[in-house]
Amino acid sequence: MRTLQRIMTGIVLFFSAGLLFAASDEKPAWVTDWRSMYPDEAYIAQMGKAMGKKASEEARNNAANTVAQYLQTTVQSEVHTNTEFKTETRSNGTVATSTKKTNSQDITLSVDFTLSSLEFTEPWYNKKEKAWYCLAYVSREKAWEQYRPTLQAARDKLFAFYDAAKKTEEPLYRIRYYAQSLEYEQPFYEAYSFSRLYSASLTEKNYGSDAEFVSGVRARSAEEKSRCTFAIEVSGDVQSFVYQKLKDVLSSEYTVKNKGEDAAYTVNAELILSDTPSGDLHFISPSLELSVDGKSATVFSYAKTAANFHGLREDIVKAKAARAVADEVGKSFMKEFTDTLGKDADDALSQLLAM
Repeated sequence: MRTLQRIMTGIVLFFSAGLLFAASDEKPAWVTDWRSMYPDEAYIAQMGKAMGKKASEEARNNAANTVAQYLQTTVQSEVHTNTEFKTETRSNGTVATSTKKTNSQDITLSVDFTLSSLEFTEPWYNKKEKAWYCLAYVSREKAWEQYRPTLQAARDKLFAFYDAAKKTEEPLYRIRYYAQSLEYEQPFYEAYSFSRLYSASLTEKNYGSDAEFVSGVRARSAEEKSRCTFAIEVSGDVQSFVYQKLKDVLSSEYTVKNKGEDAAYTVNAELILSDTPSGDLHFISPSLELSVDGKSATVFSYAKTAANFHGLREDIVKAKAARAVADEVGKSFMKEFTDTLGKDADDALSQLLAM
C-alpha cells in the first residue's frame, strides 16, 4: 500500500502542476450528479473529499486513493471467482482438482497502471462545508486498450504450452506441457479479471473463448493422462519380482493395463541372471535392460545392475538376485524416467515454439 501511496502522490503532483484551483460558490455539475456525467458503463470514477481551505491537493489524492481501493478490492473478488475450477471425478478414477489463488503483487502492478491513466476534475471548494471536492476518472475503453497488451502477453505465454500439446504426437509430452502451463494460468486469470473491470464486453468479445478454454484444461489434462496407459512385458528367469515392482511404481502416476491389453506405451524389460558356476556354488550376476516404447518410437531406455549373489541352490540365488534388481528399480526408475522425459519434452517444446 505504501507503493500505491507514493505513486498516487506523484500522480497528484503531476496533474496539479501549473493549475489554479477555483473556489467558486457555484456547485459544479460533476459534484451534483457525477454519476450521470461519468456513467459507470463508460467510466471508472470516484469522488475525493478533504476538509480545510488548503486541502485541494488532499481531495485529489483521496479521489485517486478511492479509485485504487475500488480496483484492488474488485479485482481480487474477480480473480477468486475466475480461478475456482470444478472438481470432476470420472469413471476411471481421474480427478481434476480445484484451486484458488491470488497474487497480490500482480494486482498492485495493475492498479498502479490504472492510476497513471487517471484524469481529474478541477477541485471545487464548498464554502459552507469548508471542504474540497475532486473527481478522479478514467475512460473504460481507453484504459482497456492501454491494458490489452498486458492481457495479450499473459495469454500468449499460457497458450504456447497448449499449442505445443496440440502439435506433439507423444501423450507423455502433452501431459508435461499441460502441467507446465499451470504456472502461467494464474497470471492470465488475473490479467483477464482486471481487463473485465475496464470493459467486460470488450474482454469477453476478444478473450472470452480463451478463458473458457483455460477453465477446462485441468480436466483435459486429467483426461489425457488417463489415456496415457502402460503395458509391462518382462522376460527372463524369476521375472515376477521385477514385473510387480514396475507395476507398483508406474501405477503411482499412470494406469497400468493387464497383460494382453492394448496400451499407449509398452515397458519391455529383460532380466538377465548370468550364472557362473564354480564347483557346487552358483555365482549370479543380475542386470536389467529396459525400454519404454510408444506406438512409433522408444521414449526411454534404462539399465540397472545389482550386487552378485552366490549359493548352493540356483533357484534361491536367482530369486535373491531378482529381488535386488527389483529394489533398484523401485529406487531409481521413476525418477530417471521423469527426468529424462522432462528433458526430451523440453527439447521438443523448444523446437515446436521455433516453428
